[in-house]
Amino acid sequence: MRGGRITTGVLLWLVAAAAATAVGLTAVGAIGTDLLGSGSTPLSESEVDAQLASRRADTTTPPPTSPPPTTSASRPPASPGRTSPPKQRESARSTTTTTPGGTVISRCAPGGVQVLQATPVLGFRVDSDDTGRVDDHPSVKFRSGEREIEVRLRCAGGRPQAEVEDD
Repeated sequence: MRGGRITTGVLLWLVAAAAATAVGLTAVGAIGTDLLGSGSTPLSESEVDAQLASRRADTTTPPPTSPPPTTSASRPPASPGRTSPPKQRESARSTTTTTPGGTVISRCAPGGVQVLQATPVLGFRVDSDDTGRVDDHPSVKFRSGEREIEVRLRCAGGRPQAEVEDD
């Protein structure tokens, strides 16, 4: 009698283990890929490049009408509370300004400057920004605790000019 109970217990345990395994495999298969690797396949490098190129073609904007040369003489002088002039990288359509708090990508547009993107560095957050809209003097603030870095932008000679204040 005792041997029959042990055998029944072991059989019930095996049935429960098999059912749990079947449920787990079904759940993993429903997600999109199973344990054997079938399912969706990753894109190749050329497929990624083709998709990125098609998205860039959809979002292109006209270049500014008159891009002037950027000289150090056109930057405002440093004053107390300000950092050295921000690092700026220019392309045909936009200017990237890098600060200790983050990066701002902007371009000149009819009516002022358009902030295309504001990305904080690790430890900072974008506290206030004028992303997306055109303004004659937009600003972006990066905050980390008590520290605030403000990027003020204006359009001068067809190019965004940044003034960075680090408080």
